[in-house]
Amino acid sequence: MSAALQSQAPEPADFRKAMGSFAAGVTVVTACHEGRLVGTTVSAFSSVSMDPPLVMVCLKRDSRTLAAVKPAERFCVNILAREQGDLAYRFAKSGADDRFALTAVEAGVCGAPLLAGCVTAIECALHAVHDGGDHEILVGRVLRVTTDETKAPLVYVRGGFLDT
Repeated sequence: MSAALQSQAPEPADFRKAMGSFAAGVTVVTACHEGRLVGTTVSAFSSVSMDPPLVMVCLKRDSRTLAAVKPAERFCVNILAREQGDLAYRFAKSGADDRFALTAVEAGVCGAPLLAGCVTAIECALHAVHDGGDHEILVGRVLRVTTDETKAPLVYVRGGFLDT
């Protein structure tokens, strides 16, 4: 990499602010490993391919959810509904052990927890894992989707939820 490009790298705070200007849907990625339910709030989520159906999520390298997804090789992307901001905050808190205590959950076809009241649940088998700096990029092969088209999604931008 040239010195000119290296010197233009943004400060972390500036980069975070710039990325915060991009509105994103809010998801909770869940898994079950050895009988233990885990989950974390994720906005770094996207479709990758229609054929085969693939999605990707980015999880922090030190995430308990990542540590469970890799050996379980199954996960669910729960796309949150507009009224589930409290759920997004609960699953975003680091070290919180009671994340599932106030949430109705059912086991999906792959064993990963599906959160009640979500817009969509996307159940996946782990297809690939890629390096993503301080995160790992998980590509999931979609096994099943369920959608409630009567619900609007929760949207996050500039540090808060968008009221639509």
